[in-house]
Amino acid sequence: MIALDGVAARRAPLALASVSLTWGPGIHALLGGPSDGGSLILALVAGAARPRSGRVRVLDGEPTDLDVRGRVALVPLQPALPEAMTVTEVLALAAAIRGEPQKDAAERLGTLGVEALARRAVGTLSPGEGRAVAIAEAVTSSRVRVLLIEEPLVALDPRAVTRLPEVLRARSQEGWAVAIATASVRDAGEIADDHVLLKAGAIVGRATSLDALAGFAPQGAFLRILVSDPGALAAALAREPGVEAVARRATAVVTRGRDAVELARAAGRAILATGVNVTELRLQSPSLEEARAAAAGVAAATYETALERTRASVRSDRDASEEPQL
Repeated sequence: MIALDGVAARRAPLALASVSLTWGPGIHALLGGPSDGGSLILALVAGAARPRSGRVRVLDGEPTDLDVRGRVALVPLQPALPEAMTVTEVLALAAAIRGEPQKDAAERLGTLGVEALARRAVGTLSPGEGRAVAIAEAVTSSRVRVLLIEEPLVALDPRAVTRLPEVLRARSQEGWAVAIATASVRDAGEIADDHVLLKAGAIVGRATSLDALAGFAPQGAFLRILVSDPGALAAALAREPGVEAVARRATAVVTRGRDAVELARAAGRAILATGVNVTELRLQSPSLEEARAAAAGVAAATYETALERTRASVRSDRDASEEPQL
């Protein structure tokens, strides 16, 4: 259904070098960071980008063929929806473009639990709600057979997050080819049947098991932490040994280190020291073993820090009780 043969392409800042792969029905994950080229591969398959060399085939045709384009759905991190329309009107327009019968908007949205959005104007939707609408349109289409999603569980309405993996599995069992691009080992493991590991625009590993990919993992790891006070956490992480870089992005803090375990321990210490509330902590590394080690590192660091605080408190209470009474 999808075939890339010796494809080279560039869309700044992303580049691919001689990528070849073949996908049939099922759920396939492109596992790598934002600069490794996963989103560019999805764009090539959707016909939204063109290769410099090599060939891309989709559903026995070229991605730019009109008949093929109507059967391919691409959902990027920031889908472009017409803001002046209501959600119902957007779904009706999409059906007309794809050449398929219109269906009840609330029923289509209900597939992901967001039927309440049907009468909303697109301009009033949050980014997560907008992505839920775009994905709902794709997964309920009667024509789509190739579905491409960038970071499927990121920046998505919480109601849709809980339902999407099951919906994608159902579509793959109906003969769809579903391809996701993600930096999350957890999301790839939860959703996909096989995994392609990308690094700097090249395929460096492929397996049906994430354990098999662990041997291909590059050195270094990234942690993305959603917190109540990103400024305080970023400042604390900057003082931690083992942390090479820290960046603040809205409500998230992204930090980099060479060793996943040490990075996770540093994050655990910084979180406890600042007292921030953590919404999400995600290791952005393609190694399942690193992810497991990091989880253990956070737990260990949390325990060790809490234990040291308890000991300090006990010492303080004991010292106070030993002071001479006047």
